[in-house]
Amino acid sequence: MLARRTAANAPPFVGKNRRFAEKSSPFVCRPVTSEHMTIVCVHRTFAEAFYNDPAVTYVLPDETIRRSVLPWFVQSVAIPASQLCGEVYTTADGSGAALWIRPGRISAFAHMASEAMRAIPFNLDPLTVRRWNSLRAQIERVHQRLAERPHWYLLAVRVEPTQSGKATDRVLFEPVLSRADAEGLPCYVETFDETLLPFYESWGFQIAGAGRIPDGGPNFWTLMRSPNVSSRH
Repeated sequence: MLARRTAANAPPFVGKNRRFAEKSSPFVCRPVTSEHMTIVCVHRTFAEAFYNDPAVTYVLPDETIRRSVLPWFVQSVAIPASQLCGEVYTTADGSGAALWIRPGRISAFAHMASEAMRAIPFNLDPLTVRRWNSLRAQIERVHQRLAERPHWYLLAVRVEPTQSGKATDRVLFEPVLSRADAEGLPCYVETFDETLLPFYESWGFQIAGAGRIPDGGPNFWTLMRSPNVSSRH
């Protein structure tokens, strides 16, 4: 899943003044650990970027609830589980970040996310819980059906519009894509935004399936990248 932040989708819970631990080139990529100050910025930027994502607005249509629940989900569920079951990469200035789940750890990630959601510190109404369960179940069924063999899972990637381009995007993709090629493993991603399909295709991903979340949910597309794909980058 990819999100490109714009001024129109910047929620009020995100501060505009940010400090970063490093002042190196914005195109230097690194794995993120809890010791990095940048992890705080990753929390904020992912929450900001996915504020108007079709999947998020489907599950949390009320903006007041979304402003509270989404940052908690990013900080307490998505990023910690990704750190334990995969790798979190960010550009040095925080303008881009990617969450990758390692081969063989996708089931563990799903279990951790499910357990964390059971402990959610918000009183969500039954319809919200139903929408979340519907979306999660559909995405997991399709994922399991299309990606049976070990693979890398691109859970989410966030790109700043003003920084987006080959240099920025490359440092978030190439560390894992190179390893996937060396290991002979495919990569998998899903998106709820049809306009982003060309972005993924430019990195060698090909559409493997498409569908719609039941009960009035959004459309989604799943993409796979085979190892050793010839790349234009």
